[in-house]
Amino acid sequence: MIKKLKPNHHYKYHGFTLIELMVVMAIVALLMSMVGPLAINTLEKAQAKQEMLTMKNWFRKISYRAFSTGQKYQLKLSGKKAELFLINADQQAEKTTLILSKNLESLFFQPQILTYSEKGFVTPMTVKGVYRNKALLVDLSQWVNGENLNEKLNEEASK
Repeated sequence: MIKKLKPNHHYKYHGFTLIELMVVMAIVALLMSMVGPLAINTLEKAQAKQEMLTMKNWFRKISYRAFSTGQKYQLKLSGKKAELFLINADQQAEKTTLILSKNLESLFFQPQILTYSEKGFVTPMTVKGVYRNKALLVDLSQWVNGENLNEKLNEEASK
């Protein structure tokens, strides 16, 4: 006996339904909305920290430059701008020449002028500003002059 094969009217499709795809997309969108802001915030923190370290290293490099060239420099900080000037000592007056200007993104400084002597020492010894909406006080005596301001204040207080 020969059996006849019945035609199979039930085709099995392989794939996803529209509802399944929509559910998966909704889950992915939910996860991205939770993780996305954290990733952006982490990136902003890293960029702000990098800018802070770059600025602190810049303070030190200006000191080295003043010492190695034997010239005076001025660093003018105002808002989100830092400008480096070379002080030319003429016989009658001091003239300044702009050397470099930097625009900052996450640092904000109160208007102040730092003066670097020919020996590389900087005055004043502290810089005030704002870093990521928090008050900032950079101790240049430690970073540039190699001193510890707290020890110096304690020595002066004990005298």
